[in-house]
Amino acid sequence: MDILAPRLLKLASWLVLAALTVLGLCWQGREFALGVVVGGLLAVINFHALDYALQGTLGKISTLREEGEAGRAKSAFAVRQILRFFALVAIIYLLIRHGWVDVLGLVVGLSTIVLTLILAAIVEVIKLTKKEANPTHGTPHSVS
Repeated sequence: MDILAPRLLKLASWLVLAALTVLGLCWQGREFALGVVVGGLLAVINFHALDYALQGTLGKISTLREEGEAGRAKSAFAVRQILRFFALVAIIYLLIRHGWVDVLGLVVGLSTIVLTLILAAIVEVIKLTKKEANPTHGTPHSVS
């Protein structure tokens, strides 16, 4: 099972969000946990939207024959991502400005994807370490 597969990363991000929410609820209470949930939802939904947009753009580019059309598809993708970024900034600004969520909880929630990627990297390093430590993997001949 490849933890770095997009489908598994998406699932893992929801699990990390759930774990952070429960930990936040136990540690700081409901207001903090609400901030974690809102920040996590923003991060995870943004990650899903990026994956969807990237797959669509790469699909378009692979079917286009002319370089100009591919360039327009890339430009449209970049514009959409910039607009999505500014929308995300505006949402975060409103949440903080009006005090609707705990700021620290929001930051922890927004870190959901980063934490998911760090955990995925740790899992991959552990898998590689175990593979290198297992003498049945690799070549049957000694290097030394």
